[in-house]
Amino acid sequence: MNEAPLSDHDEAQVQAAVAAVETADGLVPREAFPALQSDALRAVVARRLATLGRVLLIREHHGTQGFTSGYDDSVAERLAAEGIGILSPVDRAVLVLVLLRTVAAPRARGVHGSATWLTDGPGTSVEELYANPYFTYEQLRPAVRRLKARRLLREGFHRTLLPGPALLRLTDAQSNRLWEDLVLVTRPDSMYARAILRRRQEQPHPGRRPGPLHETAP
Repeated sequence: MNEAPLSDHDEAQVQAAVAAVETADGLVPREAFPALQSDALRAVVARRLATLGRVLLIREHHGTQGFTSGYDDSVAERLAAEGIGILSPVDRAVLVLVLLRTVAAPRARGVHGSATWLTDGPGTSVEELYANPYFTYEQLRPAVRRLKARRLLREGFHRTLLPGPALLRLTDAQSNRLWEDLVLVTRPDSMYARAILRRRQEQPHPGRRPGPLHETAP
């Protein structure tokens, strides 16, 4: 369906909101842009993003709601299947370890109660990650730099490592899949892991080609 022409003022507001949610390093507050406050203009923002294969997401962090954007699930799957935007094995391993140490383990202990991947602590460090015999410093430090550049990791107090704001750009389905991947890594022989693998085999994702699992960076 063709979109009704907007006034010059509304068009400028929509373009500003699209640019903000696509480039902001974190969440864009609703009150920051008139096009995010108006139901009608916000729908236009969502349609403009859809033409780019993107979706408008509302997320919460530190008790504050805001907007960001991410890849549509089917688009993310097609990109991953074509090898576009995926993380290298070392980068994926480092990211998984950071998420396990800073989100999954604290949440299991009742320390991290947020529903998002972002947490302000406790963090981990390059030294703690190096304790894993899988890594050498020559692999670890460049991987951390690359993940920081992609905003998948960020630096906390005393140079600790924490999940980065790019994880806010995951859709609910992508976030759930990442949680499932952590289960497959940490409890591969559990009933839950077997159920996940069985469901994934029975219900393959759109756009996914046969082959190794890859996750697309947000």
